[in-house]
Amino acid sequence: MISILSIKHINFKRIVHLTFLFCFAFTGCTSFYASKMLEPIENGKMSHVSYQGVTLHYIEVGEKENPPLIFLHGILAFTQAYSEFIERLAERYYVIGIDMRGHGRSTIGVEQYSHRLAADDVIKVADEIGIDKFHVVGHSAGGFALLSIAKYHPDRMIKGVSIASLYNHEGIDFNENADDYLTREGFMDNRNDRNNYTLKFFDSVYDKMGEREKFDSTKKVMVDYGISMFPSYEISDIKEIKNPILVIVAEKDQRVKPAHTIEMSELMQDSQLEIIKGAPHFGIVKRMRHIDIVIEHIFKFL
Repeated sequence: MISILSIKHINFKRIVHLTFLFCFAFTGCTSFYASKMLEPIENGKMSHVSYQGVTLHYIEVGEKENPPLIFLHGILAFTQAYSEFIERLAERYYVIGIDMRGHGRSTIGVEQYSHRLAADDVIKVADEIGIDKFHVVGHSAGGFALLSIAKYHPDRMIKGVSIASLYNHEGIDFNENADDYLTREGFMDNRNDRNNYTLKFFDSVYDKMGEREKFDSTKKVMVDYGISMFPSYEISDIKEIKNPILVIVAEKDQRVKPAHTIEMSELMQDSQLEIIKGAPHFGIVKRMRHIDIVIEHIFKFL
């Protein structure tokens, strides 16, 4: 029998988080979970910078006296979607979470997308804040943007952490038997009777954010770009990266092939590999039991 005393010691935030996951997975309350994804990051300060036709929004969290760390999110997502993860990073670092072009509250901009442009955006935000050198942590597509920083601005990144990410589209685990939003022809939205639940969920999130029209435009742009939107670095590019990189693999990843991520680590000049047992692609940075392990590895590495 559980005593009242032991109940008081249960981490309330973990209970609430598990409740959200149960609701999301089993009762389909998409609207409820979308609202939770938009809850403000504790002690976060939202700011933005505009240049060359784009406005980039970012959130600062943590003490500015701490080492600076830039966090980059995955495709479709945005900084606030990683609130629990970022709050943990902010225990030791001054975290700047950037909403990449067309995501979150950032605008799409007018320049043609390129991997170099994604890296330049990060540098622009860092310059705006007054940060010369910084660590970078990126999840999924954010991990690929990290590679672009290492390629084009290696002198600005101290160390990097790539989580459940890839360097080439061959690393994408395409779901051929469903209306996947990532296909071998490129990004695909829910047109022509397609019915992808992940896209429907993020439609709901961007509705609540007041950014649905922009998000629809972002999806259209990604469709139009085809496979050129996908990561496309070669083995030779990865071998040239000199920055120390911690590569974290989600063992049960069904979005990015774990073997590909492992290969990426082996190709780098200065890398450390960690495999998180039982972790799925997004759950590795959302489920508390995985967050605890990932954060421990990050704190030891940086």
